Amino acid sequence: MHDSLLQLLVDPLLKTPLLLDVSQRGSQGEILEGALRNAAGQVYPIQRGIPRFLLCTDDKQAQTAASFGFKWGQRHTYESASMQAATRKWLIKRYGFANAGAMETYFQTRRRILDAGCGSGFSAALWMNPAWTGTEWIGVDISAAIDVARERLSSLPGTHLVQADLLQLPFGIGSFDTIFSEGVLHHTPSTEIALKSLAPYLVPGGEFLFYVYRRKGPVREFSDDHIRGLVSSLPPQEAWETLRPLTRLAKALSELDTEVEIPEDIPYLGIKAGRYDVQRLLYWHFAKLYWNNAYSFEENNHVNFDWYHPQYAHRQSEEEIRRWCAEVGLTIVHLDTEEMSGFTVRAIRS
Repeated sequence: MHDSLLQLLVDPLLKTPLLLDVSQRGSQGEILEGALRNAAGQVYPIQRGIPRFLLCTDDKQAQTAASFGFKWGQRHTYESASMQAATRKWLIKRYGFANAGAMETYFQTRRRILDAGCGSGFSAALWMNPAWTGTEWIGVDISAAIDVARERLSSLPGTHLVQADLLQLPFGIGSFDTIFSEGVLHHTPSTEIALKSLAPYLVPGGEFLFYVYRRKGPVREFSDDHIRGLVSSLPPQEAWETLRPLTRLAKALSELDTEVEIPEDIPYLGIKAGRYDVQRLLYWHFAKLYWNNAYSFEENNHVNFDWYHPQYAHRQSEEEIRRWCAEVGLTIVHLDTEEMSGFTVRAIRS
């Protein structure tokens, strides 16, 4: 932890200054081990250079954090060149950038970025590159994935890491000109509360970029909740193994390479008329049976695990997203709607 981060930190609940105790510094003067404490005596450890503000008392949030800590620790299931290329393309399209260079330039020229729910730093690494010159980037995550992010990004200039709950952040109001939250808000106790809690950390004119799940059709919603109810109660490794048959079914359906014609809309199932690949039809409308031929089996299983194991995985409507943004003074300047996945938003704080 560097002194520049220390200047930003306050007590996550009281929003009061913190006192520093240092037990070990690194060769560059960075704080490796120690503690932060508030005037009331509450102590927050600094371990491996990361201040840790873990106050979570919600069992479902703790389970969700454990799920993501496990998932992001399986680096062999998401770091292939094909998965990185596909995810970079996905980010560029959904957030409305012209190309990879435009995305990199955007983040490089911001003043201070909060990556709210950075996980292992996977998304950030797709727009940071060896030429990253050090605009301040603060990655926050509630899970043990923060230590994977340390391995990935801590050598880049201007990067800082904090382990904390997004609903109890150790920063002052108006600390950032950019908040980026890729697929995280819906994994908190409330997507609405998370969005509204984060908005005040933006300066006026600051930009909030986020992606959240969209509510699906009735059969898909039922199946997803049913499977999640069974799988999320399992330890992460057991859940990973339990989802293998589902991923194998997705693969088998994809290998059929067969299409079916839906002759007319079926509104009560949320299905529109048209021609569908059988695997995609079932994946979009009946259960999350994800398969991508460009990925390995483990990478595909990673995607299905990501969906089914966390207990918190809320889905939203466009009307809710627009209303929540308006209620906290966020003006939406870009909204990308993926019919069967979610909403990607860029909004400016008034």
